[in-house]
Amino acid sequence: MELKEIKGIGKTYEKKLFEAGIRNAEDLIIADLKELAKKTGISEKKIEKWREEAKKKVEYKKAEIIEDLTKIAFIAIKENNAKVKIKEIWHENVPVFKGNFDELKEEIEKEEIAVFVNKKIKLWFNGKWYENIPYEIKKEKLKEKKSFIEKLREWWKR
Repeated sequence: MELKEIKGIGKTYEKKLFEAGIRNAEDLIIADLKELAKKTGISEKKIEKWREEAKKKVEYKKAEIIEDLTKIAFIAIKENNAKVKIKEIWHENVPVFKGNFDELKEEIEKEEIAVFVNKKIKLWFNGKWYENIPYEIKKEKLKEKKSFIEKLREWWKR
């Protein structure tokens, strides 16, 4: 879509925008408002108005970068907490939920990051549910209490 099709942009403004690298409405939509105002001498308010007009006329979608979390994440579960690694960053003390998923789902989704454990492990992160994330469940070993005599015998054997 050409710039002159946007209400308020005539030949003079079109030339200034063109000189600043704005060739069409799509360029105007994604341009940095402050930088463009500085380059052209046109007020930010006016450019913002044109941008809103351009958005109404041009079909555009925001880009969403989708990464496969199964390749960049790991969950280490220990009792009611987990450590979750996403893109080499560890998130500590992540709450772990167990039970009926349908009953807990709303509560879990209030968290920024959480783990649900049942037959499958699910990760709630960045407003989305993820499955098939590699994980491990650490179970604490019960420490055997040894009597003073047993400890003494072990010491003696060394």
